[in-house]
Amino acid sequence: MKRFTGLLLALALLLGTGAAARAGTPAASGVAYEIFVGSFADSDGDGLGDLNGIEERLDYIASLGVDMLWLTPIHPSPSYHHYDVTDYCAVAPEFGTLEDFDSLTAACKARGIGVILDLVVNHTSSEHPWFLEACRALGAGEDSPLIDWYGFTRGGGDHDAPGAEGWFYEGRFGYHMPDLNLDNEAVRDEIARIIAFWQAHGVAGFRLDATTSYYTGAPGKNAGFVRFICETARANDPDCYIVGECWADGPTILSLYESGIDSLFNFPAADVDGLFVQAALNGRGAALARRMAEWNAQVRAVSPDSMDAPFLTNHDIARARGMLRSDEAAMKTAAMLYLLMPGRPFMYYGEELGMSGSGRDENKRLPMLWSAEDEAANCLPPADADQKQRLKAGVAEQETDEESLLNWYRALIALRSLAPELTHGEMTALDGGNDALCAFTVTDGATVAVLVNTSKAESISLNLAALGLENATLLGCAGLSAEDFDSGALPPLSCAILRVE
Repeated sequence: MKRFTGLLLALALLLGTGAAARAGTPAASGVAYEIFVGSFADSDGDGLGDLNGIEERLDYIASLGVDMLWLTPIHPSPSYHHYDVTDYCAVAPEFGTLEDFDSLTAACKARGIGVILDLVVNHTSSEHPWFLEACRALGAGEDSPLIDWYGFTRGGGDHDAPGAEGWFYEGRFGYHMPDLNLDNEAVRDEIARIIAFWQAHGVAGFRLDATTSYYTGAPGKNAGFVRFICETARANDPDCYIVGECWADGPTILSLYESGIDSLFNFPAADVDGLFVQAALNGRGAALARRMAEWNAQVRAVSPDSMDAPFLTNHDIARARGMLRSDEAAMKTAAMLYLLMPGRPFMYYGEELGMSGSGRDENKRLPMLWSAEDEAANCLPPADADQKQRLKAGVAEQETDEESLLNWYRALIALRSLAPELTHGEMTALDGGNDALCAFTVTDGATVAVLVNTSKAESISLNLAALGLENATLLGCAGLSAEDFDSGALPPLSCAILRVE
């Protein structure tokens, strides 16, 4: 009971009670929640998630304490994942209508939650009217401005242009995804129109897909195009938040920060070999703090106004449950590490439940488990037979379990909400003399300190004076009570945030 009291301390400080968290407006936690739209919540019984389903579950989303939603593509597409778009200014009928989207963004805004959309402009669908008309004109020997909207060539290329013998086109992600010619001013004008269209419908920002593929083998041009998108979006809304996918090493990510983008996903810290999983498994919190402080300093040196986007998994990566060997203690430790890092952490839907899924992409995008009895676990193209959700407790069961992973996530996000400096502050690693102690300060005007014990079995004796925190006061903690923290010990699976005078 003492551990649970500590877990809820941050919630109590911030919201009064757990019930208030479910009903009220979340504070600005700086945490975003990714939803794979077709897998999250089905409002009409057709076995497919939709926009109205998301809106019906907004009380749950608000109870997590997140203040931003990232929706994977909602546009018409021949693919279940919708990353090959046929109409950028429409909503896929299976997901709803534009009016449904407007209703969702308004309902999110009322709860203090911004909505960001996937912006997939490296390529279109091969069924997009632009591409179909360009191929028709090529085959007929006609002149059409749309021909220059794509990367058509003669004498060889990635794929044969349908109906246009001797012509080829670039499509780095497959024949069904022809790459756009992003040097074409008409294409850029159209992208600017698409951005403005969705901003007029209430979006707070965009997630940029495949930023390293805009120009093959030309990282400088990729950064220039990202800069174009950022400047275009901010001209309409100075507060527009842009985060990019750059699935690459640190130097490549840093080169894209030269664009001035708000955030890029921290892929080196994610996935099975990433910093968070390894620290959670091996109890090497001190090394993680040093590496993350170095990374944040490198980002700040390239783009002072940018912030990191730490995450554990997403729709392209196997679920963390498998990486963490189905060890709930390790899952809770990993959650402490990425959710309390500086920047804007992104959490993948169902990660707060410990959902499973690995292998081909469909397996990583299994339906949200609203209860263990949920029969809606077969939507989307069927996953592999051995991937049926193994989790024994969905939202309904974990809601009432004081020690559940779901309630742990809620407590951590509420704890983070007490320290707004974490969103854009400057990180400094602290040496606590213990390999398991992930300790650091973050300064953005004021300063806070974060202390996380990554050991599975050992308490850490804290010497706040040695850490330079002798005048710090406790803001909140999870996994222990305030009284326990005052005794100078940080038990296994616990963390605290302090205000530094």
